[in-house]
Amino acid sequence: MAAPPEHTQFAYRALKEMGVWDAPPASAARTLAAPAQAAKALKYSANGRFLAWAAGDEVRVADAQTLAPVATIARAGVVDVRFSPKGTYVVTWERFSKPADGSAGHNLLVWDAASGAARGGFVHRTFSEDALQWTDDERHCAKLFPGEVRFYAPGALDAAALTLRVDGAASFSVSPGRAPSVAVFVPERGSKPALLRMYAVGAFARPTASKTFFKAEKVDFYWHRLGTSLLVLTQTDVDNTGRSYYGESSLYFLAAAGTFDCRVVLDREGPIHDVAWSPDEKEFAVVYGFMPAKAALFNHRAEPVFDLGTAPRNLVRFNPHGRVLAVAGFGNLSGAIDLWDRKKLAKICSIDAHGASLCAWAPDGRYLMAATLSPRLRVDNGIRIWHYSGALVHSQPIDELYYVEWRPAPPARFPQRAALSPVPPGIAVRSPAPPAKPAGAYRPPHARSRPAADSPRSLSDMAERKVFGAAVPGAARVPVGASAEMVAKAAEKKRTRTRKKPKDAEPAPPAAPQPAEPLSEVDALKRIRQLKKKLAQIDALAARRDAGDALEVNQLAKIESRPLIDAEIAALAAKFSSLSA
Repeated sequence: MAAPPEHTQFAYRALKEMGVWDAPPASAARTLAAPAQAAKALKYSANGRFLAWAAGDEVRVADAQTLAPVATIARAGVVDVRFSPKGTYVVTWERFSKPADGSAGHNLLVWDAASGAARGGFVHRTFSEDALQWTDDERHCAKLFPGEVRFYAPGALDAAALTLRVDGAASFSVSPGRAPSVAVFVPERGSKPALLRMYAVGAFARPTASKTFFKAEKVDFYWHRLGTSLLVLTQTDVDNTGRSYYGESSLYFLAAAGTFDCRVVLDREGPIHDVAWSPDEKEFAVVYGFMPAKAALFNHRAEPVFDLGTAPRNLVRFNPHGRVLAVAGFGNLSGAIDLWDRKKLAKICSIDAHGASLCAWAPDGRYLMAATLSPRLRVDNGIRIWHYSGALVHSQPIDELYYVEWRPAPPARFPQRAALSPVPPGIAVRSPAPPAKPAGAYRPPHARSRPAADSPRSLSDMAERKVFGAAVPGAARVPVGASAEMVAKAAEKKRTRTRKKPKDAEPAPPAAPQPAEPLSEVDALKRIRQLKKKLAQIDALAARRDAGDALEVNQLAKIESRPLIDAEIAALAAKFSSLSA
């Protein structure tokens, strides 16, 4: 094992460079050797021992602490690199292409991290981060095949050591922990509900837990770090009620031993944005509901513990010690981050990380990184790091930044104090950039030397102001293509109409109202049918209101209009009876 790092570290990958930074309290950069071609992947091993990157026709593995070369894998076209849990093996993925000889072209490959020797491979046409999953002890790696999950020993990837058969399996997840489990999901088909089963790895005769649910086309798995509990976020692509553009979502809690399972009851309608387990306790946080969304803490029985408030937020992250919680709003939201003290259940501060698309805690639990990445945003790319007190301690702009990652390290190397510590001495606290002044309306270069009132607003405006081929600021608006003679004739006609109009002419008396046509028997029946349809709609809205659904203001007003409609129906019925008589 590599020596424990004295400080935290992160690596980044951009279009024209890669580098490693010694993060606070130290702050120094070490640039990796610039490859001939832009790097396609960069990844630390889970134990922080190795750093690997893919560029050009090779994959390099280096010691993460010293950056000394460890191994070189000669393989062109690699676009993703990952490590097994202990860093013993490197897994690479490249785009699938069928060989000319018709043989099986493996594009998901396993290599020895220390020597770079090939161990085997698979065909995996579509990229997926969890295509090959490992148990923490590296005894098995698992891959999904039609109707089954196959487990392989890393030294013998040509034949499966174990096979779990589940008809219709669409996804699976291997748990962390010393006693690994595997969860397999089967989506709903026709009238059959979706199914999720959990098995102990190596004991597939009988599931340890099982759960069925409707409205589940795909799921996300969230394991507790010990592998004893699982949160399953179910999703559909379409919301049949029409209330959400993003489909429907639900959250379920399952114990790996099969002793407890339930649906997590959320008190707001809308999508579930993010879920995170606390690394220190058996509790989890959820951000859910239509914007502004609500964030809340739940215990190991899926019962609400604390309300973190309602705000435009869609992401939640615990620090590695579980003491500080970050609730953020990224993507199309403002980029604000709220930091909470979990022990005191009090808000520490708020941070403005406008434009950020990544949020991650340092292994020491004291520093939070936010990065603006390409290609989501191609301007203002860079890395910012805050102390959990809210002080900005690092800011580094990097053009076309694609990826950044903290070097993993056990939280035990960075013990927490009983009270949250202040910013360490010797760190320069930076002032955040002042907000930009509003630039106002855009003015093209040709109009910037003129007063705003005289500047043409568009190309058509410019064309309309051209008289005899020259643009006259403030001139009367002239139709495009009109000659001077046409403009003069139009002006003369306007003056003539003005002279002919009497100045003191008496206004014409208003026309007497015409008597309404008598209502026929057919018209009365049509109107009564229309009003009865409105009554049926009002009854449906009233039933939704009584069931507890939240109605719009116009829907409530429609319910209140029922007496008027009843009165009109009674009047029409009386008139209809008189017509029939």
